[in-house]
Order: sequence, then structure tokens, then C-alpha cells
Amino acid sequence: MINFALILSALFLTATSAINPIPSLLDDAFEDIADPACLEHENHLYIYPTASQTDFSCWSAPLPESRGPDFDPSSLKFEKTADPVLQPEKSCLLTKLIPGLGKGTLTWAPHVHYNKKDSMFYMYYSTCLNLYVASSSSPIGPFENPVFLKYLAIDPMLFEDDNGDLVLYYADINIIRIWVGEESIYAVPMSSPTTFAEDATHTQVIKPDQHKWEFFRSSLVAPRGINEGAWVFKDDAGVYYLMYSGAGADTLHYNIGVATSTNALGPFEKYSEDVNPITLPHDPSTVGVFGPGHHSVWRDSVTGKLWAFYHQKGSEENGWDRSVCVDELVFSESGKLTLAVSRG
Repeated sequence: MINFALILSALFLTATSAINPIPSLLDDAFEDIADPACLEHENHLYIYPTASQTDFSCWSAPLPESRGPDFDPSSLKFEKTADPVLQPEKSCLLTKLIPGLGKGTLTWAPHVHYNKKDSMFYMYYSTCLNLYVASSSSPIGPFENPVFLKYLAIDPMLFEDDNGDLVLYYADINIIRIWVGEESIYAVPMSSPTTFAEDATHTQVIKPDQHKWEFFRSSLVAPRGINEGAWVFKDDAGVYYLMYSGAGADTLHYNIGVATSTNALGPFEKYSEDVNPITLPHDPSTVGVFGPGHHSVWRDSVTGKLWAFYHQKGSEENGWDRSVCVDELVFSESGKLTLAVSRG
């Protein structure tokens, strides 16, 4: 749970600046590093990104025990694990059948959850457009014993509520919807990190039917709306923040939005379009930032600050040329989340 009072105390402070892309998360072995999920554990910060859509590596960095208000996580010295923490074995024919879909095994968007009840780490991920979860006794893997969760779904995120309830968020996807239709975010209760609750309902919590920025024009058909890449946190007033990405991940229009609720299963209400997307400026391309999105949120356990780890594209041209960045999330004077994106 996020200490809302602590965050509000910093409302009128300027967000701490960062160096983007994060220097120690650039790696010549991967031409595309995106969808970073973060985890703080035992005074280390772990980053789990999509790495060229083929496997998962982990970057970790020790956190300085003394962190002042000017601490900037882009200065951390992240080091990559020697081997991938998880590597799906099967191939994916969809990349050959559907031009422009992606490459490799479509191994996307990991999220790692530490479960205190059994002291295990659970990695949720999608490969070939299906959801799985694998487990490990270590945050750097190897993650093994994959359990199938759902067909035609991507971008999983497991949220643990204050009372221990578990909710899995994911984006639905459909072969037809790759060209037409919408991509929406669903939520489903879990009875354990690997099992859906008995008779659980998969509830659509947001869909791209309100804001023009969530739509992009593909090369084949007219506008297609996308909501994906969910990340959820809760403040001490009992408000759930469902952060998401909209538009196409390979376009400069990709961006981050917010919806709120008083229930983890919704209904969620999106911010109005004058403050959604939440990036500052509203059109990041005006400051040379292209396609900022698919993020995770780290609350610094020492300073209480909120940081968004996300990716940016390297150019305004469509393509998979992404790298990991970080900027501070700040609540505005009106109480809305904002993210002043930066580069350089």
C-alpha cells in the first residue's frame, strides 16, 4: 500500500531528474529492451524486461542504504545475470503467419511477485500470446515448472491486496483483434499464485472506448484501440490506481494512462482526457521522447518516492527499438498522477 500522505507532502516539489535511457540497462546483446517490471527485495532492485522478445534476463543493483531526496535510480549500476532467468523452449509460428506481430517466441512482459507465505518468487509472463507462471526460490531464477494460465492473453501483473487477496490483471488478445477490434484489460481473483479462484469471473476492468490517444492506425485497417500493460497499486485512502498503456507499442503514440477505483476488481474510471495520458508534456514527442509506455512502479522503501520504470523508442519511426528509462511519478496539485518524461 502506498503512503498517500507522504506523497502529498511532496506535491509542490520538482520531480527528481534522471538520465535516460538508463546507462547500465543498455546492452549490445539486445536491440530491443522493453516492458520493464521492477522488484525491490533485500536492499536490491531487480529489473525484468522483455529482451528482444525471445527470453527473459534480469538486471539487478544494490540499493544504497542511505538515500536522500535527490536519489535517482538511473544512477544505479545494474548488472545482468549470466544466463536468462527463464527461456521458453517452444517456437511460435504466429510470427511467421502474421507480419508485423513481433519476432522470436513472442516472449513478452514478465512480472515477478514475491510471495511471503512460501518465500517463493513467481514470474508471470506471456509467450506465443498465452499466459504462464513459473517459480523460483531466488529473484534471479532460474524460474521453472511453468504453469499454464490462459490462452490469448498478454501482459500479466499480480497484485496482492492488504488482506492478502491476489488479483491477476492481463490484456486479452485475439488473432482477429491483431488487425481489428480492441485490446482490453481484465482482472481475475487468484486462490494462490498459480491458481485461479474457484468459479472466478474474468472481469473486463477497462477498455479503449473513451480516449482518442489509445487508438492507432495499423498498416492494414483503420483505428484499433489498445489498453495493455497493467500495473496496480493502492494508496492508504483505499484508492486503487490501475495504470496502463495505450496505442501501439511500436509507435511514437504509445503512452501511459490511469484509471481509479475503490475496488481491486473495479469498476475503474479513467482520468479525463485533459490529464490522460499522464505524461508531461501531453505529447512527449515535442521533447524528443517517443512511445513512452509499458511501465512498472517502484515505491522507494526509504524515501517513499514513486518511480516509473518504462520504455521509450529510439526514433519516431514505427519499430521495435526500445530501451529502459525511469522518471518520478508525482501527484499534481489537483491530486492526479503525472509523469514528466525525459531523455538524455
